[in-house]
Amino acid sequence: MTTLVVLDATLLVDATAFAGSGYRAWPEIPPITSNPEADCIGAIAGSERHGQDLGLVVDRQLLEQVDRTLETAIGLRRRDIDTYLVTLLEFARRSGGRVVDALPSRTSLPPHLDVPLSLAQHRRTIVVAAHPDLRRLGPSWGPDAVPILGPREFSVRVDAARRARRR
Repeated sequence: MTTLVVLDATLLVDATAFAGSGYRAWPEIPPITSNPEADCIGAIAGSERHGQDLGLVVDRQLLEQVDRTLETAIGLRRRDIDTYLVTLLEFARRSGGRVVDALPSRTSLPPHLDVPLSLAQHRRTIVVAAHPDLRRLGPSWGPDAVPILGPREFSVRVDAARRARRR
């Protein structure tokens, strides 16, 4: 069974924009590394090898937030941003996740909080959030009790689950 996962824009930016990160190669989980944001992407990237245990869910609004931040705040080159966004779309398709049409706002929260929560209002969907405001809404949010985990907690849980299945 595939567990669907929404990674917030802050996590997606942090996973590729800073020292020791890349947009072409991701860590294999297990084991976890010292970069929990990149580990989250690595967990999704390795989902096929682990029986499609995790499926990435993205939409246009989320990817636009990542695009804008990588371009304006981080200053990544357009070619690198485009490569990264295409990679995320490929991960969503290959992992058993989905690329969702833009959803109408389901909350009265600002877009950086609303988009991941709106995407996650499906059964068995987890939000993994690096943004502190989104993390403060957890460990579960709303009437559907959407689980909200931090990047390190998610990485540790994926690592433990995959190690347990190997035994």
